[in-house]
Amino acid sequence: MGAEEVLASRLSYAQCWEDPRLLRKALNIQSTSRVLSIASGGCNSIDLALEGAQEVVAVDLSIPQLAVTELKLAGADLEYQDFLVLLGLSEGDSWSFYQNLRPALSENARAFFDVSEERFAMGLLRSGRFEQYFQTFRKKVLPLVHSKKKIQQLLALESLDEQQDFFDKSWDTWRWRSLFRVFFSQFVMARLGRSKAHFAQVEGKVADRLLDRTEHVLTQLPIRENPYLQWILTGEFQNLECSHRYLSVDGHKKLKAVRENIRLVHGSLGDVLSEKDSARFDAYNLSNIGEYLTEEEFESLYKVLLKAANPKAKLAYWNLFVPRCRPESLAEQVATHPEVSAALIQEDRAFFYSAFQVEEVL
Repeated sequence: MGAEEVLASRLSYAQCWEDPRLLRKALNIQSTSRVLSIASGGCNSIDLALEGAQEVVAVDLSIPQLAVTELKLAGADLEYQDFLVLLGLSEGDSWSFYQNLRPALSENARAFFDVSEERFAMGLLRSGRFEQYFQTFRKKVLPLVHSKKKIQQLLALESLDEQQDFFDKSWDTWRWRSLFRVFFSQFVMARLGRSKAHFAQVEGKVADRLLDRTEHVLTQLPIRENPYLQWILTGEFQNLECSHRYLSVDGHKKLKAVRENIRLVHGSLGDVLSEKDSARFDAYNLSNIGEYLTEEEFESLYKVLLKAANPKAKLAYWNLFVPRCRPESLAEQVATHPEVSAALIQEDRAFFYSAFQVEEVL
């Protein structure tokens, strides 16, 4: 089964694992912006709407991914504390809150959630395959390396100097490096976190690259402002105000208004871009779409993206293990911004991505 079929059939991500702060800086969203965004867990498409975009077209091959995004949007009708219960961030009867919202959902979303009561029992934001992978790491591997006390000490550090010192003296042990390399190897990730199809274009050892990135976020970025690291280590956000913006008090308050600017589309990017009489786009959040495509496939998709782009449109996307950027054949039509890209990836609070591409239509 290819990557496209795998992605279409399951809930890979219950939340987005790409830092929206980078998207905000890269895409320069305006009140007139029309954005094409990979839906994934919905978090970043919602964030771009909260940023002020006139329209966000959130597209995904996966009905489960769109269902999760749709339920998050519907959750704007709940009181804030009930919204947190729905998503599994507070104790309570999340299944009942789903039942309350069910009439407002699409047929596809209802069909997915009606047989997914166990997802609400475990906590919806914990129920994606990727989140379950991190839960296995947190429960089975991390206790073999560091105690809960040491993890809490790490999370309580208040300065980068303290983080560097703690990493050097207490965290970066041979056991940490060894078990990290095993658990985040291509073999284990393909079995538990992603799929073999996700690695079809990958060359070289992935664990060493991830280990380097992990050291960067543990020592060079404030841990207290890193929701991704907090979730991986504890299964919780330490501060919702620093997590996904729609999970904050203010973000949830604004969600009802901006959700009218989000259109969910089931299909491929090509399906959306081939729509007749469709307005052009000013910004693209492409997630890490190039990861699953050959160079030829990526170039073909890029050409389709350009046909639907307004002049000065911005494109932003991540590289995980497969290097992808603007095809050289399109150099006269699209400018790259390597200095901006290099600076932003250093700010990325998620530890997995090796590069962040920022490009602009001429």
